[in-house]
Amino acid sequence: MHTVLIAESKSNSLAVPQAALQNQGFDVQTMVLENLDHVNQKSSKGVVSSIVIDQTIATSAKFDTINTLKSYYQAPVFVSVDDNNDDIQSLLLELGADDVIATHAKPRLWRARLDAMLRKCQAVAEQNSNNEDKVLTFGALTIKGDERTVMLENTLVSLTTHEFDLIWLLASQAPQVVSREEIYEKIIGQGYQINSRTIDVRVSCLRKKLGDNATSPQKIKTVWRQGYLFVKEAW
Repeated sequence: MHTVLIAESKSNSLAVPQAALQNQGFDVQTMVLENLDHVNQKSSKGVVSSIVIDQTIATSAKFDTINTLKSYYQAPVFVSVDDNNDDIQSLLLELGADDVIATHAKPRLWRARLDAMLRKCQAVAEQNSNNEDKVLTFGALTIKGDERTVMLENTLVSLTTHEFDLIWLLASQAPQVVSREEIYEKIIGQGYQINSRTIDVRVSCLRKKLGDNATSPQKIKTVWRQGYLFVKEAW
């Protein structure tokens, strides 16, 4: 049985997702997260497979909550939101969330999204074991599979887990175009959702961190109706 940790800004703020997950057979632990010290005080490290937090915690100006929880538990973080505002969802993904789900989503959808992420994490772990000795170099860009690091002009680029997975996928398949369907399957762990902007947001963040031109990208290009192209000669 998979264990899900629900971290709330106040008691019962995520009562609906909690009930949905319990309904679908997950073992659910809860804690009120007033500050990040509570991570050490209230829970045992490494015992959860996924984490669900509310929007208030995720967007707190005081703490880098999402990445702190991900680092401590080595588990994906889902943010529960009250509406489907694109700007809010984009912000949460930029902050490092692995997925964003509507608080009042049906139990079956909660189950499907968490299961998809668990499959993705397992696939990434297998891929990492295969990539341990691989180093990809393109001009001033070096990507190390064993360390999961990216160096650009001898400077370490800070990437989220998904951003590293994305750059590795694109770079390792260059000069082939990588379809949106393949990116969704391998990075998000879900089938392609035509109305979702998740991949667009992550590619945009990656371009920004790698110094690509936002309006006319030269390093990671969008190929209309096909996907994304990592340009080997642009580095």
